[in-house]
Amino acid sequence: MTARSENPATYESLTGPVTGVVLAGGSSSRMGRPKPLVMLGGQLVLARIKAALDRVCDEIVLVVAKDQDDAIPDTGIALGMHVVADRLTGSGPLAGIETGLKAVNSPLAFLVAADHPFLSSSLIAGMAQIAEALPFDTVVPSREGRLEPLHAIYSPDAWLPGITVGLEAGRRSIYDLINRGIESGTPSVKVLDDAEIAKYDPVRQSLFDIDTPESLEQARGMLGSRGIVRPDIRPGGL
Repeated sequence: MTARSENPATYESLTGPVTGVVLAGGSSSRMGRPKPLVMLGGQLVLARIKAALDRVCDEIVLVVAKDQDDAIPDTGIALGMHVVADRLTGSGPLAGIETGLKAVNSPLAFLVAADHPFLSSSLIAGMAQIAEALPFDTVVPSREGRLEPLHAIYSPDAWLPGITVGLEAGRRSIYDLINRGIESGTPSVKVLDDAEIAKYDPVRQSLFDIDTPESLEQARGMLGSRGIVRPDIRPGGL
């Protein structure tokens, strides 16, 4: 598989602002080093995420852990992201989601884990359009029947009260909250199946994440030599 071509017209048809929220407070224990700082195709994974979100989002929020002592916060600032820290420690992605959504000033947010190197701006914009038009409080992809809530559109106003209550009650799973929304209709959830995802992301790379050294090598194979980006300081180099 090779890198996608994107359709800018998809982004231009959005009527309201969308904020990108990137969750980067995880331990990266399976990778053995911070996943957002891994080099892929001559770029940091975090920089690849930022470039894709810039096509769709008016602002990008980077969520880090309270005690994060690696280079991710400073890298986020250098990339022009708004960096915020979790208010809770050891509460998993749900705490990061709460922190990120609280920092959002737009009606919709696209929330993603910081280990997705091949984000499709077309898919993100398509999900936001669906949320705007119908409307839905969440648009979440489902890959081979598995929900992907860390690659989804959220309405902060609709979700924050339930997330905060859940955290105070000791809940840690965003999957449980999404499934409750599907069952009850509140907040409202649209699930995108594989066929719907393929309309926006035909090669279906946007949901690919790098959790291990093996998946990183797979990502490098997916890129191929054409994915290498090493801009020189002036023409004629590299």
